[in-house]
Amino acid sequence: MIWRWFWREWRSPSLLIVWLALTLAVACVLALGSISDRMEKGLSQQSRDFMAGDRTLRSSSAVPESWLAKARQEGLSVSSQLNFMTMTFAEESPQLASVKAVDNSYPMFGDLQTNPPGLKPVEGSALAAPQLMALLKLRVGDRLDVGDTTLRIAGEVIQEPDGGFNPFQMAPRLLINLADADKTGAIQPGSRLTWRYKFSGNPDQLARYDSWIQPQLKADQRWISIENAEDALGRSMQRAQQFLLLSALLTLMLAIAAVAVAMSHYCRSRYDLVAVLKTLGATRAALQKLIIGQWLAVLLLAAICGSIVGQGVEALLMTMLKPVLPATLPAASLWPWLWAIGSLFVISLLVGLRPYRVLLATQPLRVLRRDAVANVWPLKMYLPVMGMLVVVMLALLVGGSKMLWALLAGVVVLAALLALLGWGTLLLLRRLVVRNLALRLAINRLLRQPGMTLSQLSAFSLSFMLLALLLVMRGDLLDRWQQQLPADSPNFFLLNMTEDQVPQVRDFLQAHQVKAETFYPIARVRLSELNGKEADPRLDNALNRELNLTSLAERPEHNPLVAGSWPPKAGEVSMEVELADRLGVKLGDTLTFDGDTQKFSARITSLRKVDWESLRPNFFLFFHRARWMLSRKPG
Repeated sequence: MIWRWFWREWRSPSLLIVWLALTLAVACVLALGSISDRMEKGLSQQSRDFMAGDRTLRSSSAVPESWLAKARQEGLSVSSQLNFMTMTFAEESPQLASVKAVDNSYPMFGDLQTNPPGLKPVEGSALAAPQLMALLKLRVGDRLDVGDTTLRIAGEVIQEPDGGFNPFQMAPRLLINLADADKTGAIQPGSRLTWRYKFSGNPDQLARYDSWIQPQLKADQRWISIENAEDALGRSMQRAQQFLLLSALLTLMLAIAAVAVAMSHYCRSRYDLVAVLKTLGATRAALQKLIIGQWLAVLLLAAICGSIVGQGVEALLMTMLKPVLPATLPAASLWPWLWAIGSLFVISLLVGLRPYRVLLATQPLRVLRRDAVANVWPLKMYLPVMGMLVVVMLALLVGGSKMLWALLAGVVVLAALLALLGWGTLLLLRRLVVRNLALRLAINRLLRQPGMTLSQLSAFSLSFMLLALLLVMRGDLLDRWQQQLPADSPNFFLLNMTEDQVPQVRDFLQAHQVKAETFYPIARVRLSELNGKEADPRLDNALNRELNLTSLAERPEHNPLVAGSWPPKAGEVSMEVELADRLGVKLGDTLTFDGDTQKFSARITSLRKVDWESLRPNFFLFFHRARWMLSRKPG
């Protein structure tokens, strides 16, 4: 009986629209959720490879052994490494090298590329960067003096998984075993050392250790995870995830609006049928069985068809996004399926419960009087409750992010404006005298049910707004990806030139039709004082390391001025605006720097916006060229 009722009603266009709206909701949520889930897994996997671990603890001194013991007690794997600068000698030729001393478990994740392949630094040997090999005219098997010890060159280090990208790395890399670090004699009181400890484990183990170690950290220590690594790839992938999450959010809101309109229309068209059945003796239990059975049949069919369409949409989107996504992404988990099916039932319950409830409560009197409509669950009570439930559901989906609240606030404001505009339009329509019969009948119908008219106006307008927002966000996402790496981005960086060599290098590049970018003089100093007071290293990581400073007569085009005036004069400095905000300084404040044996101060006279994701030389600080006080190397 239920299926015969269902197939009879299936021929109704209103029910087909309900099924189509639910099917599209399942398909879109499943497709976008699967891609987002796969991207999240891919981001975690690639970030772990780039970090050579799940977590990194960076410190300027060796951490207590009890910290590492606690990590092992939690079931984590631990790897240690030490970075420092020291002089190396090949016979009588000296060269400053950036030494990384690693233990035997390095790298925990990722690929250490060497020549010959498959090498690791073992005790008594080292892997040197090709630049260091060329500068010292070394070959594999030669001996290299590193501080107070001598190591054998086992091969070349081509790329480290956690090497990152730093075009201002002054010294070439030398990779040695951690057991040889003490033998170099470079670890002395006052030496500038950077310890890095890598940790890996499952999410529960990492979460427990996260909560334990963070209160223990000192000012010169930083606990780095995938979420706060802040690399360009991570930001791009997170931006893509936000776009897909916003797309799923907009899809749900569109589905809610579409299903609300379709279900309300279908149920209103069946008032007369239910009234006739009741006059013929149909009991409430029998009608309830038929209506609930039909409802479940529609949901089942929408779930099956939506899942099939969703997989096809996912494959299509993956093909379209292939140029901007990593080559391979892990398979999606079951969560997108649960969200898709769960959202189907939640949407149908929130939106369809009242229309079906009103349909079931239709009075037999409606056979004689068309205005006899059951008054159950008044809208003034039902709509606020439904709205609160929708907000809670969306907050569970996206984690209560600012993006959700901004979107909901925009929807509320727009709905209010549309209601005012619609109400004003209805008032104007009442005053109009229309001669065309069809148009006059349509206007009269709108005027007889102003509440329904305004609600439908808001639903359709919000749907168009959400679709437009989705298109705008899509364009913004692709534009940001393209702007991050423009076609004319430099792909080679030349360092360690003297000022006298700059004209020769420029002429050489021009002779070979190579476009030369700006030449920047570079000095490395530490920011030690803010307005005459010692800077607290806990304010920002920039206070825990040396900064690259430069001077330039003309402001770079990719550094727009936010405040102040350019160029900085003698005793003045131009500062990156986000660093100024983090340190709590502003225009007119004084910064004091320590560099080599010199100490100097400068007053902030301008703030610049810097896009750190662009592949261009960027600096926190620009100085006046005439007051360039430190030895520098144009690069």
